[in-house]
Amino acid sequence: MSLRKIGTVSHVASDGRIVARLTFIPPLGIQVFDYGMKRVGALYDVIGPVKAPYGLIKTSRADPNEVVGKPIYVTAKDLEKRASRENRRERRGGRREAGRGN
Repeated sequence: MSLRKIGTVSHVASDGRIVARLTFIPPLGIQVFDYGMKRVGALYDVIGPVKAPYGLIKTSRADPNEVVGKPIYVTAKDLEKRASRENRRERRGGRREAGRGN
């Protein structure tokens, strides 16, 4: 399975969520893994400036500190799946306007 690096774990917040410095912004809700394909969690928010974004990851790990300083990845398959879902709206012409008889 092909992996794409999305960034590096910066630290763990006081509430146990993982904060990661991102190299690009993947879709929200995507599953995040370490190099050994062990699930780290799911990306639920992106914060910070556009040029230097940080991702917030909800984790299911007992000890989230074990991934601090390590790179994180998403699967290429998940990225393709998300991209096709997002492009579907464009292919269909977006949402219809309210109040129209269509």
